[in-house]
Amino acid sequence: MSVRALLTWNSSEDGGRKCLPTGPTYSTVARFDLQENWREEAWSLWIDFEESPKLETPQKVKVRFLLDGPQILLSVGSRFALYEGSRVVARGEVVEVCADEQSYGS
Repeated sequence: MSVRALLTWNSSEDGGRKCLPTGPTYSTVARFDLQENWREEAWSLWIDFEESPKLETPQKVKVRFLLDGPQILLSVGSRFALYEGSRVVARGEVVEVCADEQSYGS
C-alpha cells in the first residue's frame, strides 16, 4: 500500500543530513508515533519524491514500506520520523491513501 505524506527535512544543525537525497527515491528506518517498542519492531520506508527535496519545507511524497508492514501505521494522520543511525533527519505525516490503492480488495 502506498500513501502520500507531508515530509519535512531537518536542517543539519537540528541533526538532519548535510546534503538532501538527490535521487528520485530514498529509504531508511522510520519511527511511528503509534509504536511503543519501535526499536524492536522497526520498519523501513521507501520514499518516492514528486519533486526535489527541500530543506525545512513540507513537501508531498509517496510512501510505502520497504517490506510488508502493518498498514495501520500508514493510516491518514499517522506521524513518523525518519532516522539515520540515532539522528532524526526528517518528520512526516500521512495525508492520504493513494487513489490507486483505495480500490484494492474492493
